[in-house]
Amino acid sequence: MDPITAIAASGMRSRTETLDLLANNIANAGTSGYKADSEAYDLYFGTDAWDGFHENRPIGAEMPLVQRNWTNFSQGTLMDTGHMGDVALSSEGFFVVQTESGPLYTRTGHFRIAKSGRLETEDGYAVRAIGGKPIQLDPSKSFTISTSGQVSQDNAPVASLEILSVDTVDNLTKRGGTYFMLSPGAKTSPAKDTEVLQGKVEASNVEPTQAAVKLVGVLRQFETLQKAVRIASEMGKEAVEQVAKVG
Repeated sequence: MDPITAIAASGMRSRTETLDLLANNIANAGTSGYKADSEAYDLYFGTDAWDGFHENRPIGAEMPLVQRNWTNFSQGTLMDTGHMGDVALSSEGFFVVQTESGPLYTRTGHFRIAKSGRLETEDGYAVRAIGGKPIQLDPSKSFTISTSGQVSQDNAPVASLEILSVDTVDNLTKRGGTYFMLSPGAKTSPAKDTEVLQGKVEASNVEPTQAAVKLVGVLRQFETLQKAVRIASEMGKEAVEQVAKVG
């Protein structure tokens, strides 16, 4: 594989990964609590991409690859729904829900009361109270949530939502569209100046127009890299034909 083809192929690979990421962002532009993903690039000697060069690997030929993805945790727009089961955070922190594999963190506040009386998410995960226990309510009655996160029925407090902050968002890994898992060793603490708003949801922070424009740009870059591969192939073919003529 010649250097031009190797570098262009590496670029096409990174562009493909970016296309997948952008497509997922656009698909979740209407998902409440969704946080947009983006990519960070690195230039390095891609060993796997240089297979076949052996000792003849060209010096200085660096390959662009997506080093890692990162999540934009900026606040999404708060939207009125009028549904008392919807809850949004206008402050820092995450709601904590309990799953079979452990706690997950989310900014999505679509809650409901199960037949058993447990307060849970649309996915059936139990919403945790301070202390880590599930919140149990009377399924025959409505409930209210104060700005501090206190859950009440018949004007009597039942529990308070567990809302935690993470020492650094780099310690959060996506698990599904709007849930995050905490990395081992990461630290959490009660969120400060918590403000919970009932009857609202936090919209996705994806900017559809911006994402669409970037998508078009990435497609054009991919087409340019394809042309580079085709030109390199034609140059190689021409070189072989010329050598054959000399022979």
